[in-house]
Amino acid sequence: MTGDHTLLNAWAAAHTALLVEGQSRLSQVVGADSSHWEMDPGTGLLTINGSRLQFALLGWVDDETNVWSWAWASPGMDSQAIAVQRALPLQDFGAESGLWEYTAPAFSMEGVLDLGMTPGATVALVASPQLMGGAIFSGVFPGKRVYTVVTDPRLTMDAPTAFTVPTIISGALAYGLGDHRDIVMVYAGAHQLDTEESDQDVTLRFADGSRLKVEFDDDNRVRTVQEVTAGEPAPVSGQV
Repeated sequence: MTGDHTLLNAWAAAHTALLVEGQSRLSQVVGADSSHWEMDPGTGLLTINGSRLQFALLGWVDDETNVWSWAWASPGMDSQAIAVQRALPLQDFGAESGLWEYTAPAFSMEGVLDLGMTPGATVALVASPQLMGGAIFSGVFPGKRVYTVVTDPRLTMDAPTAFTVPTIISGALAYGLGDHRDIVMVYAGAHQLDTEESDQDVTLRFADGSRLKVEFDDDNRVRTVQEVTAGEPAPVSGQV
């Protein structure tokens, strides 16, 4: 059950903008305090502070062994439960991406990156966009912590804009992890944004017509993030 988590950790570092955005949107829906919750895998509904949200049940980490177990592989879990079924596409994702953690029934969490929300949240973070999720959520059960992806459409209704994204990128860079260009491009890919890329910058085009230019230094670190004003041409480069 042990293995190398280097690739998983790299994917997580590149997904930090999605983490910042998702957790902010979850707080907007359920409030900052999420201590009052309950989940029903059969109906696929997670209730937080009275808000009923659709979710995918991923798995849990045992407090004593520090082993992640997938819900779909657990003998005591109803494999036909809606919340369990929603997570099944992750097995194909793991096989295609080379992230073996998403195909192994269980594995040790030793060496998995902790982004401040426990290492198990790292597994959920990378899983979230593969399930069209808007955020991740975890809760404590006796002897284990359970991890979910919140798939409720209320968390993805508001499309990103050139006004909102700079704060998200700034929050992602505060983790001090990963390649900055990768962080921007993973975020753009998850939102299916049109992009124009050159060696020095990436311009994101949003559904409302706004554009955001992110400039990088020679080490691919973000140098500036600024909205492209109306009438100003975007950089001429290949379409990504």
